[in-house]
Amino acid sequence: MPSVDDLREQLKQRGYLSHGIERWFALDPWRSRTFWAELAVVSAKAAVLIGAFALLPTVTIMLFRNHPLGGWETLAMAFCYGGTGFLAGLALLIVAALVLKLRPALAIDTPRALLGIGFAAAAVLSAPIAFWWYRFDATPTFPELVCGLVLIVAFFLIATVAISAALLSFSIYELQRVPAIHQKSRGMPMSIAAAILTALLFLPAYAAQEHRAPEPPIQVVTTPASRRVALIAVDGLTFEILHARSDVTRAFAAIAPIEPIRGGSTAERWASVGTGVPPLLHGVHSVEGVHFRRGRHVIQALSHSDPALRVIAVAIGLARREPLPPTVRRRDFVWEIFAARGVPSLAVNWWTAEDVRAGALESVGQASIFTASHGDPLQVDSGATQRMITAADRAHPQFATVYLPALDIILNRLALDRSTELAESVRALDGIGTAIEFARGRGYEVIVIGMPGDRQSGRGVVASTFAPARNTASPYDIAPTLCALIGFPASSEMPGRSLIPTELPQISSYGRRETRTENLKVNEEYYRNLKSLGYIR
Repeated sequence: MPSVDDLREQLKQRGYLSHGIERWFALDPWRSRTFWAELAVVSAKAAVLIGAFALLPTVTIMLFRNHPLGGWETLAMAFCYGGTGFLAGLALLIVAALVLKLRPALAIDTPRALLGIGFAAAAVLSAPIAFWWYRFDATPTFPELVCGLVLIVAFFLIATVAISAALLSFSIYELQRVPAIHQKSRGMPMSIAAAILTALLFLPAYAAQEHRAPEPPIQVVTTPASRRVALIAVDGLTFEILHARSDVTRAFAAIAPIEPIRGGSTAERWASVGTGVPPLLHGVHSVEGVHFRRGRHVIQALSHSDPALRVIAVAIGLARREPLPPTVRRRDFVWEIFAARGVPSLAVNWWTAEDVRAGALESVGQASIFTASHGDPLQVDSGATQRMITAADRAHPQFATVYLPALDIILNRLALDRSTELAESVRALDGIGTAIEFARGRGYEVIVIGMPGDRQSGRGVVASTFAPARNTASPYDIAPTLCALIGFPASSEMPGRSLIPTELPQISSYGRRETRTENLKVNEEYYRNLKSLGYIR
């Protein structure tokens, strides 16, 4: 049996020791610190390449889904995903090397076996990326699909080369030669390629830098209107539930079922109703996002299986999880459009709306209302209704709206027994009736829109105290209808159609929403109440 020195001499004659690749294979792993040092060095070299190429598909996909992002945010994401890939690659290589070392019967004796192990290990590393991608709420766009697939395949091939190169000690000992795939060093060219591709990721970040100065609201031609209009938005209210309450339905001239907006988060769906435009334009995609320290944006489009950003980045203090601040929304709610052009307006408890009392607009955001509820959904509704009543009696706005989420929370988010759920639901419906009666008693024409919550069956509903021009409707019709009632033109960005006739032509767009700051930190108590109400898990 040759000694360790003899084996090393043979390797030195073949030129392997001079490259620092294969010195540890003949050492006893339980007695030699050199073995562990060499194993760590070899594994770390391969893991660096694995991490460098693992960040490419992940960061690219995140840039597609969260455009625009700043350079610092892109760098922080690259650090998180690359670091996670490095740790996963390092752990896998060490485990594989120890298994092959401690089980001589598993020694690699053919290039095909070495390549097979490389493929298997690369598949183990690639599968989590594919699963991470699958766990997004929305399906990928075609450009994202093409780029993601190409980069995942490239990562798989690079991981195969890096892993098999790190395990060469075993094949060299058995075969007395280097397999053809590794006869030339690929570490340097692969490192250069990873650096170039990573640098290319930052081009979208710098191309998307916003340098526009705030602009005055776009001036439009309006029709003078004396109507007073109230919009009551009820999450969790379906056509079937409303139809069962005759004491509420008798207040309306028309009640129609609608197909609700499916998919996405609660905040996304209701932002689409209030703005009248799809999520791609208004930019609201989730209830909770990740905000990098010193970053300018909240990252909303996250995979449900994303430990890199949801856990690791938060644990090391690089980022924090928080509910969406008002500044993430890129389009105005229609009542903000009205108020910017002189129509007295009131809005209470809407997602991504802040507390504002300026000019013709009085807006009460969710933070204060949810915080005051102390985790009681009925208190959310009653607090929002009371704020609407107090403000409306004081200011007499021409347009008023309130968002009432208690029914959705009771039916879909809290774990309640059936009797408690029924009793709480009845109380929530009573509160909705109170809001409707208040609005009608103050001379408002009332529109109620309800949509089923997450995992809730049933159809959405639109009810109004006026007769619509047609019997079919969608949630996207609400914003154009409100514009017609107040005498404003709808924009071509709104896919819906007004439920009442209007002679005003559409305009192309009301423009991007101007916000005072890029990011507002949401207080911790509001965050805790969102968790207690079941919005954040």
